[in-house]
This record gives sequence, structure tokens and C-alpha cells, in this order.
Amino acid sequence: MSSITPILYFILSQRYKITYHQNPNKLLDLVFSNPLGSARKILSYQNTKRVFYTGENEAPNFNLFDYAIGFDELDFRDRYLRMPLYYDRLHHKAESVNDTTAPYKIKPDSLYALKKPTHQFKENHPNLCAVVNDESDPLKRGFASFVASNPNAPKRNAFYDALNSIEPVTGGGAVKNTLGYKVKNKSEFLSQYKFNLCFENTQGYGYVTEKIIDAYFSHTIPIYWGSPSVAKDFNPKSFVNVHDFKNFDEAIDYVRYLHTHPNAYLDMLYENPLNTIDGKAYFYQDL
Repeated sequence: MSSITPILYFILSQRYKITYHQNPNKLLDLVFSNPLGSARKILSYQNTKRVFYTGENEAPNFNLFDYAIGFDELDFRDRYLRMPLYYDRLHHKAESVNDTTAPYKIKPDSLYALKKPTHQFKENHPNLCAVVNDESDPLKRGFASFVASNPNAPKRNAFYDALNSIEPVTGGGAVKNTLGYKVKNKSEFLSQYKFNLCFENTQGYGYVTEKIIDAYFSHTIPIYWGSPSVAKDFNPKSFVNVHDFKNFDEAIDYVRYLHTHPNAYLDMLYENPLNTIDGKAYFYQDL
């Protein structure tokens, strides 16, 4: 098996002993890969099951792969599983809050609770802990944050410029940086602002990455663009969905309304990020 993401390793390791190697001449049960410039290499793995998995806005090619895991909302029976990249981020977040000082708690019977808890979360996230624990006023934070490393996202860049012309948006990444340095602790940084501009690099139905999860985890309201069907994954009352508006100006007017109307802002901030069925919160496609 070639290397896989932490969440896939976590899931598979519950039932299987996993051994990595990348030798096509050696016996393999599964090969995980994506076809970005590597179709010839993928086809060199014979007599094994090839599984497509990607973190990019890329559709699976079932001529190359026996099975696929991706973003698209496809129905291909047992050959396809939709598992957006945000599931991998949830895995990381769950591991991080197995900590005696974290404001978020995992269930005692969770697999994540099998390891001994750590004790450094609050030390590393003082602002996040304060705002989640109602020890600081979420309304008395900076306006909006932005963290991006890929400059080749014209929609995102244009929205940043438009929003920043209304009120300063603090940039902590490589793109549109206003701090003079890149932030190392994204969650702590985002928690110091009321909104987080979390556009995807590109648009695609079902293409929802870690960006919106990072905002929710930091107890800030996501301003999202990327997947027009994102409201299937997350509660539309819990974030600003730019796809709901005719243009960027209308979306920014709504952000400004939330910013200047405390009750409306708090109503959105405290909404459950997940949609509900019969009063219970569910992931759109629960693994």
C-alpha cells in the first residue's frame, strides 16, 4: 500500500494490520493514489486493487481505478465513497482535543479517547479557549481573518479586496498578508476574529475541504465559497454562504449586517454547524 492520509490509516487500522511500500513488483493488497500526472505509474501496479483518493478538486477516473474516494456526489454502488477532505481535518481536531484543558470534549467511548490525554491545549490556544468557554466576549474581536497560501484563486482574492475595502481583513498567510509574518497557530489566530474568509481555491459541487472546519473549530463565522452544494454538508444558518447571493456586493452587505447587529451575529455563531434530522445533528454522508 502506498502512503495514505491519517484518517484513512486510522479507519483501516481498526481492522487491518497496515504495511507500507511502493514497489510495484511486490505483492500489494491496495494502492492508493491519484492520477495527477501519474497514470503510467498507477497502471504499473498489476494484480492489486487501485483506489483513487484525492484532496484536490478532481474527479475519479474509473478506467484507471477499481474504487474511488472523493468529493463528488456520485452513485457508483460499492466502487465509490464520498469522503470530503474536511473529514481528515475532523480527525486531526478530534485528536487535538483529547486534552484535559481543551474546551471541546470527546465522548469517553470514542476511539480518540483510547490514548492518554495531553495537557497543553489551553496553553497553546488561550484566546480560543476563552471565547468557547464564554470567558471573553465574541463580539469584542477583530473583524475578519484570512489565511491562504495559494495566490492562484482569483475569486477569493477579489472577495478579499472587496471585503477589505469595507473594513480591514487581517491576513495571516502567504497571500494578502497584513501581519508581516505567517501565523503558526491557525486556530488560535482565527479565534481572535468574528469572521473567517474561507474560500476554496476553486469551485466544484461537493468540493468541501478543511477550510470551513478550521473556522468552526475556532468559534468564528465562516464566509464560504467553493461548493455550491455546501449547505448539504453544513447547516446554512451557521455560516455565510456566498453562493446564496447574486454577487459579492450582496454577500458583503450581509456580512456587514451581521457585524453591526449583535443578536443576528450571535444567533449564527451559536448555530450547530451540522444539519439536523428529527432533532439530531448528522453529517450529510456519515461514515
